[in-house]
Amino acid sequence: MNESRILEAVNEKQEELWQEVFAYYYAALCSYAGRLVQEPVIAEDLVQDILLYVWNGERKFVQLEELTNYLYRATYNRSMMWLRSEKCKSKHLVRLQEESRPESEEMFIETVREELLRQLYLYIDELPTEQRKVIRLSIEGLSVNEIAEHLGISVNTVKTHKKRSFKQLRGRMKEDANVFWLAFFLF
Repeated sequence: MNESRILEAVNEKQEELWQEVFAYYYAALCSYAGRLVQEPVIAEDLVQDILLYVWNGERKFVQLEELTNYLYRATYNRSMMWLRSEKCKSKHLVRLQEESRPESEEMFIETVREELLRQLYLYIDELPTEQRKVIRLSIEGLSVNEIAEHLGISVNTVKTHKKRSFKQLRGRMKEDANVFWLAFFLF
């Protein structure tokens, strides 16, 4: 691919040529980012973000050298930002481990339990009306027979609503990684 086609693809946002630009730079930028962050998958993500940023951006490049320098500088900057972020996360994890006294652990577990319950109630609110009523009464401690009597429906209908609700709630929790991790820490 020649210099003018690369610049044309980038400056004019020509989609048919953009794949060639991507292929032209991608491997080299991934290699460069990989040496900086020491994580090949992260390097690929960083480079993809940078190329997407260029594609969506308004900046025009006059020379191929200008574009190349821009991409390498952006790769360097994004890599350094990622490394700083990881260093910060590591520092906080170490601090959390150091503060891990029995009372802190109990407080942490209680906090996680409360957050898990809060999220569960949000999911319950998403259930269809009848299923939501059955689950809430069940949480209050009512038996299947008591729920059926209270709502004026059959015991089998209560069981069906509970079964469908639990299936939907489990599926919803699997979709939400945050709830999964909260449950993981809690149990």
